[in-house]
Amino acid sequence: MKLAFYLVLISLGINQTLVVAAIPSLSGWLEASDIKASMGGLVLAVNMNLVSYWLGASRWGAVVSKLGFTKSFQLAAFGYAFSCLTFVALILGDVPNLLLLGGSRFLIGAFSCAFLPLSQTLLATRNDATPAALSRLSSALTLGRLVGPSLVFLPMEFGYLLLLPIVMVLPLFFTRCDAGQWKKNVNSTSKKYSIKPMHYFAFTAALLTTALVAVFQFFVLQFLSLHGYQGEKGTEIYASLMLATSILLVVYQLRFIPSLSQHQSNHFMGILLSSLIIGSATLVIFGMNWWGLGGSLVWLLLAVAGLPAWYTARLLQSENDTLMQSKLSGYLTRAYTSGHILGTGFAALFLNQQWLLSILIGLISVSLIYCVLRLNSSSELEQAHTY
Repeated sequence: MKLAFYLVLISLGINQTLVVAAIPSLSGWLEASDIKASMGGLVLAVNMNLVSYWLGASRWGAVVSKLGFTKSFQLAAFGYAFSCLTFVALILGDVPNLLLLGGSRFLIGAFSCAFLPLSQTLLATRNDATPAALSRLSSALTLGRLVGPSLVFLPMEFGYLLLLPIVMVLPLFFTRCDAGQWKKNVNSTSKKYSIKPMHYFAFTAALLTTALVAVFQFFVLQFLSLHGYQGEKGTEIYASLMLATSILLVVYQLRFIPSLSQHQSNHFMGILLSSLIIGSATLVIFGMNWWGLGGSLVWLLLAVAGLPAWYTARLLQSENDTLMQSKLSGYLTRAYTSGHILGTGFAALFLNQQWLLSILIGLISVSLIYCVLRLNSSSELEQAHTY
């Protein structure tokens, strides 16, 4: 993949986490402008991009089938840059209107949801939708999410910092993609598209993966609270743990997972499932100890870093038609967002009832293992029928 595609995914990660990290500053800005807005209203406005991201992720397949890859990427880049500029203009122009802020964030999500599914589909048309290549794509998003919050500490006004994601998407305007494979597939395919049973196992696995990540983040907060770390000290330790987690995840996705998938291709899924079992078991049994938390983190992150690349590759390889591949990638992206929402909701329920979140993580892990095994057996069965 060309550098432009990695830059735009890094841009997405930066845009989301930078804005979320700056919510306290935005809240102060609204109060200084005598705007009566609750913190909940501000959080809702800032996260409106998640709503449009979920709604639009599966719809870009139809767009690219008509315009081709190059024009579709350029259209998405233009809409993304324009909506980001609108949001920046509201900040720098001192227009503290929650409706306009939420509207611009909604537009950002509507266009940004195109980049990951289309990038994955482009890999599939080149027969390069391997776990190694897909893992490298994911590492770009993770890297952006890691860099985003740290930019807040730069001696620069928040509005100007938001120009960085816009600059990073500009190379996409000058990048051309080979659309020949796409046109051939669309013209030669007249069948009605349908979701196969095996696809649902991939979607459910994606949902469970992000739910696992969301719950684990709350588990760390629960762990620190039970060990007496509150207030500023607790915040510092939590931020340090999340930083270490993000760095380790980038290393896994960028280096370890691609190497593992290429050199241990026959045992790749088994290694990832083993790491998930070891990590979740360590967390359930020894999760209340520091060494248990650290050990489970290393193993669970390995599974979280590698499994999405594995089941995304299986999902895309299950279809030869490019339009269907694009739709599947979009649905997968939608499943990731749903998983984050459901994971957060169940974590909140467990915290409200004062139940240990390690139990919830164990249940999610068991469900994820089941979905991966069913997806693998269904995929192998389909391949056997094909040949």
